[in-house]
Amino acid sequence: MHARLNRNTLARNGLTRKWRPRLWAVVLLVLALVLCLPFAGLILFRFYDSQLVQQTEESLLTQAAVMSAAYAELYAGAAGTEPPRGRAVSGEHAVFPSLSVNSETVLPPRPDAKPLSGPAGAPYRKIATPLTRIANAAQAQTLAGYRFLDARGNVFAGTAETGTFLGHVEEVQGALAGETVSVARTRLREDAPPALYTLSRGARVRVFVAMPVYADQTLIGVVYLSRTPNHIFRFLYGERFNLAKAAGFVALSTMLIGYVFWRFITRPIQLLIQRSQLAGHGSQMWEPPDQLGTREIEDLSRSFQSLTGRLQSKQDALKTYTAHVTHELKSPLTALKGAAELLRDDDLPPAQKHRLLDTVDKGGKRMEDLLANMRAFSLADQSAMAGSCCLNEIHAQISQAFPALAVKVQNGTLPLPVAARTLQIILTHLLENAQQNGAKQAVLTACQDGTATCLQIADDGPGISAGNADKILQPFFTTRRDSGGTGMGLNIVKATAEALGGTLSVVPSSSGACFRLTFR
Repeated sequence: MHARLNRNTLARNGLTRKWRPRLWAVVLLVLALVLCLPFAGLILFRFYDSQLVQQTEESLLTQAAVMSAAYAELYAGAAGTEPPRGRAVSGEHAVFPSLSVNSETVLPPRPDAKPLSGPAGAPYRKIATPLTRIANAAQAQTLAGYRFLDARGNVFAGTAETGTFLGHVEEVQGALAGETVSVARTRLREDAPPALYTLSRGARVRVFVAMPVYADQTLIGVVYLSRTPNHIFRFLYGERFNLAKAAGFVALSTMLIGYVFWRFITRPIQLLIQRSQLAGHGSQMWEPPDQLGTREIEDLSRSFQSLTGRLQSKQDALKTYTAHVTHELKSPLTALKGAAELLRDDDLPPAQKHRLLDTVDKGGKRMEDLLANMRAFSLADQSAMAGSCCLNEIHAQISQAFPALAVKVQNGTLPLPVAARTLQIILTHLLENAQQNGAKQAVLTACQDGTATCLQIADDGPGISAGNADKILQPFFTTRRDSGGTGMGLNIVKATAEALGGTLSVVPSSSGACFRLTFR
């Protein structure tokens, strides 16, 4: 309802309201992002696929090195030659994993095996059985596939494809040329993979490693290994119950975050908006809501309370000021109206006509003085300028402006937190008031009262009676109304001091009047 009232008000004023998201929408967006973080993590797991593939490649390279050593040792015994001499350990001959999983590096499925290119030699036939037993035993532990090839590319032992030819396969050709080759190929499955596996490239490839085998610096064959790499979803499936607990914790945490946002931010701000929209309607004072959420919102609420209090005070002052202005202007206007009616009589004696003209002149001058003082009062906030000056800086100008008044200064070097021009305006009104009430001497004293800086103005005039002490600072109060007093001078000083964050007060004095300006 309040939002609709605001829109209607803007429409009446011809204003367009720029679109901005509501606070609850921002909170919901944040909560949605929090909920999406775990799902975004599943997408980021794809970057972990390459690491898993390299781990599989590293494992196959290690197994291939062991198998090639066993292959060479058994071949030397079957051929009746010296056992192979091992190489010195160095980084030059070390083989490191290098595969990555992307659309450019993953090769098509491996070509099918071909028939044998010829019978295997006697040494190969002798070692085929022990190598197959070793391969089967290893496969039971590692789930990898092992194939032992002779120097022509024929598979003579292993866990599969024995008695076939694989020399046409790219990685086998590289190994027959003396290079250790690792490749990732697209995996062929007999069954359809789960839909979740489509997010992992590692679940759709198989790693192949082909390593050459040497005996007495002569290439005698190839060890050809393959295995499907592990993938993150296999791990996630195994931990599905723990993941369900984690998902529940995330959902509960999100609800808790939402409640905290609502309880400590959204709801207090909505209450502040409702209270602020109702401010100014009726005479009831603005009160902060009971639930203020955070300390910052509480400070904001207190600021609203202070602001509405000041606005209410200004509104009350404006009502009082309007009533006083109406009353003060009514008297001279009545006199002017009566004089104007009498002056229309052509038979009016000259002496009476002059008295009526004096009444008109006096009423006009009083209205002019009232309007000038009211204008000065309304501009007090604008003329009040903060700064720094001391009494010694303006003593000469003040003394020159009031030659009939002996102005003395005490502690004239103490800095006062007000601009020199503003201080001159304040002292002009106060000293003019003292001079008009018959004072011959005024003493200006600057002092420090704790953290406050004070300026005291005392004169030797008749002073302020006890009955007028409480009314002297009220607008339009004056004891010199018959002689042209408007009662606005002290109010201009008070308004200027308050605009600077200070106060004006009456100090009881046994002789003369005494006023105190306090700047905090």
